[in-house]
Amino acid sequence: MIDPSHPQHEQSPDLLLAAVPGGLGLETEVAARVRSQQEALLEIMQGQVLAKDLSQVFPLLTEVAARTLSVARVSVWHLSEDKQVLELCDLYDGIGGSHADGTQLSAIRYPAYFDALMSQRVISASDAQRNPATREFKDDYLVPLHIHSMLDAAIWYDGTTQGVVCVESVGERREWTPDEQMFAGSIADLVVLALENDRRRVAQNRLSDSEHRFSQVFRLSPDWMVITRLSDGAVLEVNESFESQSGYRSDEVIGRTTRELGLWVDVEQREALYRQVREGNQLRGLEAELRLKSGVIRTFQISTERIVIAGEPCLISINRDITDSKRQQRLVFEIAQGVAAATGETFFRSLVERLLQALGADLAFIGEVSGEDREQIRTIAVQKRDGPAPAFAYDLDGSPCETILGQGVCAYPRDVAALFPRDKALADKHIEGYVGAPLVDSSGCALGLMAVLFTRPLEQSELAVQLLRIFAIRASAELERRRQLEELEFRATHDMLTRLMNRATLERGIDRSIADGHAGGVGALLMLDLDRFKEVNDTLGHAVGDSLLVRIAKRLVMENSVGNVCTGDIARLGGDEFAVWLTGIEAAHIADLVASRALSAVTAPFDIDGIKLEVGVSIGIALYPAHGGSASELMRCADIAMYAAKRKGAGYARYEAAQDSYSPKRLALMGELGDAVRAGQLEVNYQPRLTLASGITSGFEALVRWRHPVRGLVPPGEFIPLAEMTDVIRPLTLAVLDESLRQVAEWSRQERRVTVAVNLSARHLMDESCPHQVRRLLEKHGVDPALLELEITESAIIVDPARAIATLKHIHDMGVKIAIDDFGTGYSSLSHLRRMPLHALKIDVSFVTHMLQNEQDAVIVESTIGLAHNLGLTVVAEGIEDEPTLKRLRELGCEEGQGYFIARPMNAAAASDWLQAQAAISNKT
Repeated sequence: MIDPSHPQHEQSPDLLLAAVPGGLGLETEVAARVRSQQEALLEIMQGQVLAKDLSQVFPLLTEVAARTLSVARVSVWHLSEDKQVLELCDLYDGIGGSHADGTQLSAIRYPAYFDALMSQRVISASDAQRNPATREFKDDYLVPLHIHSMLDAAIWYDGTTQGVVCVESVGERREWTPDEQMFAGSIADLVVLALENDRRRVAQNRLSDSEHRFSQVFRLSPDWMVITRLSDGAVLEVNESFESQSGYRSDEVIGRTTRELGLWVDVEQREALYRQVREGNQLRGLEAELRLKSGVIRTFQISTERIVIAGEPCLISINRDITDSKRQQRLVFEIAQGVAAATGETFFRSLVERLLQALGADLAFIGEVSGEDREQIRTIAVQKRDGPAPAFAYDLDGSPCETILGQGVCAYPRDVAALFPRDKALADKHIEGYVGAPLVDSSGCALGLMAVLFTRPLEQSELAVQLLRIFAIRASAELERRRQLEELEFRATHDMLTRLMNRATLERGIDRSIADGHAGGVGALLMLDLDRFKEVNDTLGHAVGDSLLVRIAKRLVMENSVGNVCTGDIARLGGDEFAVWLTGIEAAHIADLVASRALSAVTAPFDIDGIKLEVGVSIGIALYPAHGGSASELMRCADIAMYAAKRKGAGYARYEAAQDSYSPKRLALMGELGDAVRAGQLEVNYQPRLTLASGITSGFEALVRWRHPVRGLVPPGEFIPLAEMTDVIRPLTLAVLDESLRQVAEWSRQERRVTVAVNLSARHLMDESCPHQVRRLLEKHGVDPALLELEITESAIIVDPARAIATLKHIHDMGVKIAIDDFGTGYSSLSHLRRMPLHALKIDVSFVTHMLQNEQDAVIVESTIGLAHNLGLTVVAEGIEDEPTLKRLRELGCEEGQGYFIARPMNAAAASDWLQAQAAISNKT
């Protein structure tokens, strides 16, 4: 809705007014927005704003709504009795802070909008110029005033539309979220309350106009009305509402004083009221507790007026029962306070507990939609009168939940079991009353619901409806945040294309099943590599290739058994490689049978978008314990067997030691490595790490090199894995740490304060003396602990997380920084990440290198940066190979980076020259 008299604007005020939340941690933007909406509603309800004159109420409501929704224009309109004209009550323009009124709009000029207003609770027009209900305004108002989006909430009163609250986004398009739509509806409901208060106020002011009108108002008023003689306080008359609500008949009170009747709980408060009235003062909005005939005490808001009857001064008092409204405000405040700091499961459990207690319900629960076809509700928090209850699941079909998810907040005060006979649980639990509210995400998709159930009929369900409506907003945001965290953890452990587990998860599962004895007598690892898949990708494109991989994954899942003999874990290792881990098989030949079935499944023709495709597959089989006792050993042997099958064209083959030509070399190298550490054949190179925003060197990563007297320079990829398989990794790591700290001390003496990052092995994390060794080397070289960063891999903490975290905390307490290296390639539980004293996450080179070409890699990089920032961590990107990648990482908020585009690893002398050159550049700028 717009004011045609308002001047045009040249820029978007929404951008000027938008409130930017900060310091949210894990709390999402949706949760912050909902909290702001709740605070705004509580501010209005607790501030007695609605009791003021409408000329004060409407400007305040439009300003609060504009501030909370971050828009420039909010207005309130009144609909004429014939439903043909809308008149502007107040328009708030946030740019100049001005208010306007008086404009009229006609149904003849805008028929579609008026029709929509009569039938819809909320008109959500993200594209107002195209929405059928609002496009009539395009030429007159939308285009001239640069209005892109409208959110209009009808003001319903006595079952009909009485007006509308209009929210307008100027200069930018807004996708109105469900919580914003509900908030606009709440503002419209507050307008209704203000109108009701105004009507009562008008009724009170008209009492003195005429005795006839006075008699009508007195008799029909929904509030208590009592006339007393001012001289002695005797009751002269009471209205029907007094009799029906207090329990007293008029003949029981007339001629007696309210003090004699014992109406006033606080007698002194009554006497003070009479003293003020006798002194000529009027009272407005006095709160007092009055006792009914039954003895029940309720809270009233009392206003008084002096009148003259038959020449004698009298007092008329209007008493409005506000017990329920005060209770609702108190409950909203108490529940909000109780769950304000809670998140996740704690929030859900706390909310259902407090709702159950506040409403006197017999059962309260929060559930989420589940099942492949979203046909079930699975509870995540359940509360009974005697405490928390176990979670349960049930079908949506034929239940009240199905109606709630489809229609919104629903209340069934009585006979709910009869209304939903197919929901047998209602009758079994003797449920009579049922109130529920849907929980939706920011796009409006149903996530679940919250409900309160009663074994008695509900006399009044309004309080339950209001409480659920208010807290459904926060619960929706929390459930959406929970889903996002689950998705992040799923991404860390699964392949997003096929939804199969990834390599790291499979390896972890293999090692765990071996350690727990679940592998049984014989286990088998099958490694599958597709033949001719590259031809499909190169000829038909990646889209067809991806579809083929998904179809192959589904076939492997379907064929994941031989009768009832065995089942396996299936993973996509990357590219066109898959793996199957079988446990508890009775004999080795079962692995051959599974391989044969997998071969048949994969090589059978595929029909993808009308294209007939066939691919081959080579399968390598490694047996536990015959060929290896760990995931890494079995992976190596299965890989060797797979290549043997590929060379022979045999389809599948078992590992044979004769095929493993690389083993003797590895064994020889392993034997020489210990001597190399003691003989000082290891060298430390340093790769610079930059602060991406400024280009300033923030430190170096220490990288070890082995200069073999015969073989020459041995790549780290050959000897580091060998060191990690033996105890050589301990002296090797300490040697690198010792040399790195010596070099840092030398730079410090040259007034070059830089950080060095050193990799810490998994074996060191399990060593209780590790913190002592780190402290000893720091003290030996006199290095500030803040200049040392120790990097650990995700897999390093998996064996014994509690022990690893304890070691890291000891090291962190010295002032040493801790970073997760190669993040995304292993398995990181979010609970472990939160517990570890981390400073930074390093994104693995495998994701950074192709992030501009591979959408999955880009999503992983963006998600990792967001996750790290939510955890308060610095992000370091490895493998920056070109300027576009560096620029994109800087745009995403990545703080630091390293890679060949910045600088290759260099010896200590070259690193010193690098620092000197960087300092010279910095001085010039």
